[in-house]
Amino acid sequence: MIILKFNTQNHTLDYFIEDFERNFSNVTTIKVHKDEGYYEVLQKQSSGSSAPLLRLPINNTIIEYSHVDSEFDI
Repeated sequence: MIILKFNTQNHTLDYFIEDFERNFSNVTTIKVHKDEGYYEVLQKQSSGSSAPLLRLPINNTIIEYSHVDSEFDI
């Protein structure tokens, strides 16, 4: 199972799968492509546009959203 922890306030994403963890910054959104069966994680580029960072299967991914600044996370 893939676990994503997306902080919408700080625009960060923590990606977990088994014993592997990766952290991303400048994440703008996670788009749902329901008909195709995947989530698409978008990251803001230096040019200002957003580009795909990851594509993950919907049926094997859990997303946890946080909408608070991590400094004040309870």
